[in-house]
Amino acid sequence: MAVWSIIKTSELEGTKRLDPEYYQPKYINAISAVVEYGNTVKLSEIGRILRGRNPRKYTQDGIPVIRAIDLRDITDLSDVLYASPNERLFYLADEDILISSIGAGSIGKVELFVGFDDKAATVSEVSVVRANKEEFNAAALAIFLRSQFGYLQLERRITGSTGQLHLYPKDISSVLVPMLPSNTQSYLADNIKDSINLLKQSKSFYIKAEQMVLDEIGWDKLNLSQHKWWTIGFSKATDVDRIDAEHFQPKYDKLLNHLKKSGKAKLLGSIAPYIKRGLQPEYVDNGDIIVVNSQHLGRYLLDVEATERTDKSFWEKNKRARLRKNDVLLYSTGAYVGRTNVQLENQDGVASNHVTIIRLSNSCDPLYLAVFLNSPVGLLQTEKWASGSGQREIYSHNIERFLIYHPEDKFQQKIADLVRQSYNAHRKAKVLLERAKAKVEAAILGS
Repeated sequence: MAVWSIIKTSELEGTKRLDPEYYQPKYINAISAVVEYGNTVKLSEIGRILRGRNPRKYTQDGIPVIRAIDLRDITDLSDVLYASPNERLFYLADEDILISSIGAGSIGKVELFVGFDDKAATVSEVSVVRANKEEFNAAALAIFLRSQFGYLQLERRITGSTGQLHLYPKDISSVLVPMLPSNTQSYLADNIKDSINLLKQSKSFYIKAEQMVLDEIGWDKLNLSQHKWWTIGFSKATDVDRIDAEHFQPKYDKLLNHLKKSGKAKLLGSIAPYIKRGLQPEYVDNGDIIVVNSQHLGRYLLDVEATERTDKSFWEKNKRARLRKNDVLLYSTGAYVGRTNVQLENQDGVASNHVTIIRLSNSCDPLYLAVFLNSPVGLLQTEKWASGSGQREIYSHNIERFLIYHPEDKFQQKIADLVRQSYNAHRKAKVLLERAKAKVEAAILGS
């Protein structure tokens, strides 16, 4: 169905934006609703809009530097990069609002920087809104920017082509903000801060589960040091069809021998009758079927809310890519190859071609397996079997070769219970955020 809107010459915002995308009805309607609320100001009137600064180089430790990719979960900085404190960095302040401002995918994503004990900095791909707290509660402002009336204004101001998208501070500064009552602002602030605390709890449950697995395996007793050179027999190379030295590093043999000595090690292929790659989907706006691709696989849990969509036709035609509840999903191509989550929702979905579906027999709990594969023990095996240079990749027939520590059911259940607690805390956090956004939207609409 065609969509159009007719704009008078007097309603054009100068000559800088004449493209029809800028005047889509959804943007016009969102701004009209904010204006009709009354008592509206520009964002620049209640806060400063700044840009981060890139360090000259990243280091192994030092000051954590938050990039746009880290805004996927501000409570989890496990993949964060660091810079020396001797550099001229842009340091964040408590309750700064961070907006992803360069690149595709997450541009326009808003997070609140709150409750961090140590210093942190950010880069030029992140815009920082530093609110005047006497004018507007920063946490409440973050919720407004995440609501449909805030986000649509940010989305409208994105410029550039695919892959080189930009959201500039000067454009963010013109976003219209309704001056909500102080009691509403307090409610929103409480919700987002409670949500952040729940996300931290979620992370702590998962970390506890992972540490229990490492302790059970005896990870702290394992010495993975190795010389700078090593030799192997020709038959060993032909057996795996690999001749690259990285694959045959002695640390991998040390790990595998350690697992074998436990008497509880099994090949993944022997406990998982189904290990298959998903398929490249045909994306459909507002489709009925969720699509899980590699960017939805988090360090701890699957980000179901961020999934894209396809239609029932694709799902029916492509049985191989269909997801079932409790499927283990492994990131198979890209920067975080080996990252593993479990599909805990009972909803129709498919896996993309960069995700491998691991479907287990009843002898192994999927939540336990996901924690094992996400731990250093699993990621080392991913490192061993992954191939490629610029784009790392791991294939299903090599995933079958992973050696899995297979403990008693009772221990597996302990790990699974902790992951479920992590998942439930994460879900409650999302509910609080959605409730807060709904409160904002209802206030603006007067409902």
